[in-house]
Amino acid sequence: MAGVLPRDAMHLLLVHQNFPGQFRELAPAWLAAGHRVSAIGTRAAEEFASPAWTGLDYHPYSCAEDCDQADAFRQHALHLRRHQRLNPDLVIAHSGWGEAEPIKDIWPKAPLIVYPELWGSARALGVGFDHLPVALSADDQRAITTQNQRTARAIRRADAVVVPTRFQRDSFPEVLRQRCIPIHEGVNTTRLQPDPQARLQLPDGRSFSRHDRVITFASRRFEPLRGLRPFMAALPPLLAADPELQVLMVGGSGDGYGIDDGSSIGFEHERLHRLGALPYPDLLRLFQISRAHVYLTYPYTLSWSLLEAMACATPVISNHSGPVAEVIASGRNGLLIDFNRPDQLRQALQRLLAAPELAQALGAEARRTVQRHFSLPLALARYGQLFQALLESAMR
Repeated sequence: MAGVLPRDAMHLLLVHQNFPGQFRELAPAWLAAGHRVSAIGTRAAEEFASPAWTGLDYHPYSCAEDCDQADAFRQHALHLRRHQRLNPDLVIAHSGWGEAEPIKDIWPKAPLIVYPELWGSARALGVGFDHLPVALSADDQRAITTQNQRTARAIRRADAVVVPTRFQRDSFPEVLRQRCIPIHEGVNTTRLQPDPQARLQLPDGRSFSRHDRVITFASRRFEPLRGLRPFMAALPPLLAADPELQVLMVGGSGDGYGIDDGSSIGFEHERLHRLGALPYPDLLRLFQISRAHVYLTYPYTLSWSLLEAMACATPVISNHSGPVAEVIASGRNGLLIDFNRPDQLRQALQRLLAAPELAQALGAEARRTVQRHFSLPLALARYGQLFQALLESAMR
């Protein structure tokens, strides 16, 4: 094995096209614990100049739009090994862009943990789940097949496979599923807390606090996969019936997860505020001021935003599907509805707005759920156990 180090001083290499990705809390924690952490990704090095990333050994590479991602990574990694003597004790690689496939050829003695997230399927993109028509083109179907083939190759070469939830593990074929270990990447519940004094200021100068009647929706971008259609359908009667209600929607432009960006879905109202993408501190303030946060999803990956909202003790309304069932028990730490029933969403929102004691109780239990099952210390402990087992196995 490459330079065996003591248990408390490993050299970890993290590979993620969009680094830090799932390592955004884990990597700083490993650095703070005294490990050497190297990373390879395509984002600019300047993005990791903050104190949280002190000590990170980051090696960006570029890939033109039509280049082969795995090949570009391979050439970069070989250069780092040969000329900068990058020789990690253990590698963790996201398999989504092909970067995981050549790693065992480059560092054959370093245990490899592959992080594949989800086995692609038409249902995960809404086919047979969304009651409105969802059609996959031939290109979409080929993309799913290509992604799954890439994932399967990476898993077969890995020493261990980590996925964030049991639902995501169970999306894989049985022969691959048995390799998958559910370990969520963890939520920083020290930073993510309720704050009764929080206030979010909008670009137009208006600001809102927990004293206002605010409901929220947040997604990487506005798209059907994350429940845009039922949410928008529930809004007109809600806004008409409640003259004090304010709706704050967070979502950026660019790449999302679904096959439809939702751009054809429109509803405008003076109390509906589309905020675009927010800086992370403002996103947390959004959760902290929310009377009810809506998180809807196809049977897809679990969003960070759900657990972040729950960690802020925000009462959440979600739907019976996918990984949400591992997180929310309806009536105990949130409310669950049918994804395809905007009337149920409207009723759930009205229920929480009319019963602040219920909303507070659901939010408090939501935070306890995250602390017990999805905390960063728990993730670090589980990863630590896996690291030790892999390093010991490599030494035999």
